Amino acid sequence: MHMRKSLWMLFFLAIATFIFQCSSGNNKDAGNLKSETTPRSNNGGQSNSAGGLTWQAPSAWKIGQPQQMRVVTYIIPAETGNADNAECAVFHFPGTGGDKESNLQRWASQFEQPDGRNSADVAIIKEMESNALKITTIDLNGIYKVTGGPMMEVRDKKLGYALKGAIIEGPQGPVFFKMVGPEKTVKASGDRFSAMIKSAKAGA
Repeated sequence: MHMRKSLWMLFFLAIATFIFQCSSGNNKDAGNLKSETTPRSNNGGQSNSAGGLTWQAPSAWKIGQPQQMRVVTYIIPAETGNADNAECAVFHFPGTGGDKESNLQRWASQFEQPDGRNSADVAIIKEMESNALKITTIDLNGIYKVTGGPMMEVRDKKLGYALKGAIIEGPQGPVFFKMVGPEKTVKASGDRFSAMIKSAKAGA
């Protein structure tokens, strides 16, 4: 009698284990499908907002997957001859994020110059106003240092890359726009980037 009871317990344990494994496999498949979601269309230049600002993004740019600390990431299709797309990330850190100068220095430090010069000395920085908003822009070419991991260590270096950035002083603090990618693609997207920056208005 005791042996029969033990056999029944082993049988039910085997059935329970089989059901659990099947369930785990289905959840894994669902996760894979979610992670393979393609970038969304920008719907003819949809409006976006952060920090008390609204702006109009170029319709040719796609919206990438959500990422921590980013308001939005725009994916910019690569120009002919470029293997990589460019991207334009938008950031807003209410009450934090550092001042304008420290952020410009940090962006410049992410590039090296082939001739050994300091990228901060090479960067072209300009001040302007649009729609009563103060804007600082930065343009820089060179070798882009790709970082990652908890210590943000350099994992790769990209030759022939470019940065085009802007810091807009919004009603709720600065909003940062940072476009990085192959030089040819960034240069071709320069007018679209400038138009987006100039479209920014207070009153999100």
